[in-house]
Parts: sequence; structure tokens; C-alpha cells
Amino acid sequence: MRGAVPPEQYLTPDQPSLRIMSVQPDREHAFVEVVGACGHEGVAELRQRVDGLLIAGARFVLVDLTAAGEVAPTTSAALASAGRQLTRRNGWLRTVGHDSSSAARHEASLLDLFVMYQAAVRRGAVREAGGGAR
Repeated sequence: MRGAVPPEQYLTPDQPSLRIMSVQPDREHAFVEVVGACGHEGVAELRQRVDGLLIAGARFVLVDLTAAGEVAPTTSAALASAGRQLTRRNGWLRTVGHDSSSAARHEASLLDLFVMYQAAVRRGAVREAGGGAR
């Protein structure tokens, strides 16, 4: 695992009502958190941040919008586009939003979340192959 870059380096300094942080703990996994109102400029910054993660080789991206406040309608389109790119890489983009429960994120570390995901994928592969308990 490469040394993770501290999230403070990825803060959006010129928009006091918006803060976007991204962390890439290893080459394939990334986490993005949006705090504050995410208008049209925020969507552009979010898309730029996700594009940077794609260029860096991320395949599994979790975007947390629970603290985003208001979110521009174009946010979904920008994230869906990134999600399609990740799907072509056999990866995914998941979001946690206002309507979703974020308790697991607050109770588990980022690495714990990815360990849980990998375990779930392995269990799903076993089920699809006809083995494992149902």
C-alpha cells in the first residue's frame, strides 16, 4: 500500500460553504466526502476530483453526500458518468446520501468498509457459483 495522502491536501479552500475531501488509501480504492452546499461549481470540483481518482487507478469509489446539504441536480449525472467508467473497469462507484443510513461509515474506518465490501463480493461469487449457504 502506498502512503496515503492526508485529506487536508484535498480541501477546497476557495469555497467556504463547500468542502470536498478525497482519500485514496491504495491504488484501487478511494473515498470522497462532500460537506456543505454542492452547487454547479461544487459539482465541477467533485467531478474533477473523481476524474483524478480514475486517472490514479481507482476502481472502487465511495462518495459520501450525507453532509452535503443542498446538492445540484447535475450531481447525479456527473457521478453516474464516473460510475459507468468504473463499471467498465470492473469496479463501482457507490454513494451514501441523505436518505441512506451512514451509521456503518461512522462506526467503521475506511479500510474496514473496503474489507466488508471485499468479503461481500467473495460471498456473492460463491453464491453465484452454486456454493455457500443461503
